[in-house]
Amino acid sequence: MPLNESANSLFAWLIVAIQLGGLLSATAARRSMGSSAEAWCQRLFFAALAAVGVTAMLTLLVWPGAVLASGATLAVMVLAVVWDFGTGAVNKAK
Repeated sequence: MPLNESANSLFAWLIVAIQLGGLLSATAARRSMGSSAEAWCQRLFFAALAAVGVTAMLTLLVWPGAVLASGATLAVMVLAVVWDFGTGAVNKAK
């Protein structure tokens, strides 16, 4: 489904905004761990994760060349929330 130039530009900016929002939500979820805002930030993260996922599927249909960016954003979001960025010390059982 081809888009005209103005719709194409709007779609590109919308994709960028959703992806940036997803990355910011991952950062917020990560930084809020242990605080009173943790539950709210986690809900925001899951909503953004769903939005980026839907964007990836729609991008595949409308603008296949940009689907890689949405997939990469999904991967970075999940890794940012799950990865343990500890001090590097390994817990050793004694």
